Amino acid sequence: MNKQRHLERAEQLIEQFLSDLQATVNIDSGTYTKAGVDRVGVYLQQRFQALGFSTHFDRQPEFGDHLVATRRGSAPNGPRLLLIGHMDTVYPDGDVALRPFTSGQRDGKRIASGPGVLDMKSGLLIGLYGLHLLADAGEDNYQSVTFICNSDEEIGSPSSKPLIEEAARQADVTLVLEPGRADGTVVSARKGSGQYRVEVRGLASHAGVAPQRGRNAILELSYQVQAMQALNGTIPGVSISVGVIRGGERTNVVPDFAYCEMDVRAADMAGLEAVEEAMRQVVAKHVLQGTEITLSGGMRCLPFERSDRTLQLVRIAQEAGDELGLKIEDAASGGASDANTTAIMGVPTLDGLGASGSLSHNPDEYIELDSLPLRTALLAGLVYHIGAYYQEGHRL
Repeated sequence: MNKQRHLERAEQLIEQFLSDLQATVNIDSGTYTKAGVDRVGVYLQQRFQALGFSTHFDRQPEFGDHLVATRRGSAPNGPRLLLIGHMDTVYPDGDVALRPFTSGQRDGKRIASGPGVLDMKSGLLIGLYGLHLLADAGEDNYQSVTFICNSDEEIGSPSSKPLIEEAARQADVTLVLEPGRADGTVVSARKGSGQYRVEVRGLASHAGVAPQRGRNAILELSYQVQAMQALNGTIPGVSISVGVIRGGERTNVVPDFAYCEMDVRAADMAGLEAVEEAMRQVVAKHVLQGTEITLSGGMRCLPFERSDRTLQLVRIAQEAGDELGLKIEDAASGGASDANTTAIMGVPTLDGLGASGSLSHNPDEYIELDSLPLRTALLAGLVYHIGAYYQEGHRL
């Protein structure tokens, strides 16, 4: 294999890549904008079909339809690859009209911005064009590749998770195209994430006539919030953030109900078990007698823990990077993704293979344009080297 062939071809295709990127970014495709997500899916379907992929949609009544593209390779004993990227964004309808796809300069770098340009329209296209490079070079040394473009990742993949799990059962390796770090680092571990709720029930009373008869649910909840926040730093790899608090209806009534909702992150299962026990101990302690406290909720995504097989994938990515003059490092992320789903099923998984950039979920999110050919060639090289690893008789 010509070590620079993939990069040279990626550079030849960059104008076509940018045209596709502009077209997809300029479609409002927030998670709940089904029509927009479906438009992105149809656009990508045409691109996959042009590369010889078979495609079908997993139809959804509420969210966008999930696009599944499959292609057989030339290596019967090669790896069965699963690639995953999401078509939905966090932005509302109308955002594209306010700030459409734009290219320019920022801090001396060539950048492009627009809703979802980093997270993750560019990642979808890096996957698509990476496979394009392999097809052009006749280097499909895999048994099969399945590419799932789902529509609901930004809210935890409620409708696509079963589809991803089904595909993962038939996969040897999963590559996820969430954004790469600004320095090109790939992601080899992700925290699990969950939402928990503390409810306090007290006793209503007239705040002026008989405040002593009341049991102030907001006051009790304030102690609970402080105790929950105080757990930060006590359990390695765990964070708790109280993000929502509600209580009371009138100032002249001692409130009899209040609640808070918390985001909880854990780097591993030990941390998850420890923080859940710690939260149970917090709600078992009442500061105000006569109140009732309940804890509910759970983890949306279990932790994607770094494993020996994941580290082998990192080493293969480093081989591919060396051929391009890229120094590839790996890191853990505090955010969850669909990589958590496949990793906890035991499928070797590597994430963060999308474009380099910054400010995901921010109106100023951007990608570095000069990273696109390199990241596309890296994805192609990674797939090729995984295939070569299998052809040498190794397995992950």
